[in-house]
Amino acid sequence: MKRLLLPLVFMSGVGLGGWLIPWTSTTSLEPKVVSQPAQKEEALSADKVAADFFSSALPEQREIEDVVPLMGRLAFNAEKIHLVSARIAGRLDRILVFEGAQVRQGQPLAALYSPEYVSAQNELLLARNTWRTLQASKVTQDLAQDAESTLQSARERMRVMGASEDDIAALEQSGHVNEHLLLRAPISGVVTQRNLDPGAFINLGDSFMSLADTSTLWFFGNVYEQDYQRIRQGQPLQIEVQALPGKRYSARVDILSPTLDVETNTLRVRCLVVNDGTLRPDLFATASLNVGKRPALLVPADAVVRSQQVDYLIVETPDGNYRRRQVGVRPYREGLVAVTEGLSANEKVVVQGATLLNQKLSGAM
Repeated sequence: MKRLLLPLVFMSGVGLGGWLIPWTSTTSLEPKVVSQPAQKEEALSADKVAADFFSSALPEQREIEDVVPLMGRLAFNAEKIHLVSARIAGRLDRILVFEGAQVRQGQPLAALYSPEYVSAQNELLLARNTWRTLQASKVTQDLAQDAESTLQSARERMRVMGASEDDIAALEQSGHVNEHLLLRAPISGVVTQRNLDPGAFINLGDSFMSLADTSTLWFFGNVYEQDYQRIRQGQPLQIEVQALPGKRYSARVDILSPTLDVETNTLRVRCLVVNDGTLRPDLFATASLNVGKRPALLVPADAVVRSQQVDYLIVETPDGNYRRRQVGVRPYREGLVAVTEGLSANEKVVVQGATLLNQKLSGAM
């Protein structure tokens, strides 16, 4: 009669999960059996288990993608951050948007009172009126051209101060001087910082707000020192975010840090991520960097039983018994998982009925 044997003591732990034991060139994909200390075993009669409900098979040996995992967080792309500055001195009478607001290019951000801006508007109106008068009186062409040049200079001065074409057109049409210059967004993006409050005085060149273009973000991850030589600038990769399950985002390796972190023995990697509008800075993310092919042992996902955050396979021993063995696995595809630790290629595992057999084995303890 077959007997089912189950170790009573837990075997030494192996790293589970893509971050603690990364899928790297130094993590063998044709693993060695985890060493086991001397154990007392409990037996379960085979006649208590219907053999028709379970079957065993050797793991499938296949070439699969060799993936270097990275874990980290998203951040603003510093190359896409713009400081919004005043082009003339004045008083910020109103702030129209605040941190976190989405703004479009050209949208008013603040209203600035400036005597210099008022003076520039008056000069433009005077130049316009002079030009119109000379045009109507049919004076010499030279005088009319001089007046037109003065008008163009007045318009350009307002542009330099930050006035838009709409501001200039409205002034010339209405003839009404506006006390406030609207400071507008130079890009579309998110307000990341506001430096001044309403009523504050601002000098020429002072920054009062920061905007970030979020069409691309940066992903900062860490790679172990044994893997960094396999990573190259420009390599493509896929980013996944825990907060958005099922979605993947295209990215590429942008910068590799020139130095290692001596405390963690990891190298910081910066990747450029294309954002479709759903990603946000500071979100936790993982990345999978495909660096080639390597052999692996594959078993059906249903063959893996999980207990107390530990993965097990039911292994058929040469003497016809069954034992539950702690293993390391990672998802593959097509209902398969890759075994990273704890199994040899010549060992059979229960591929059908593993959950039921595991319950029977657990009941024998």
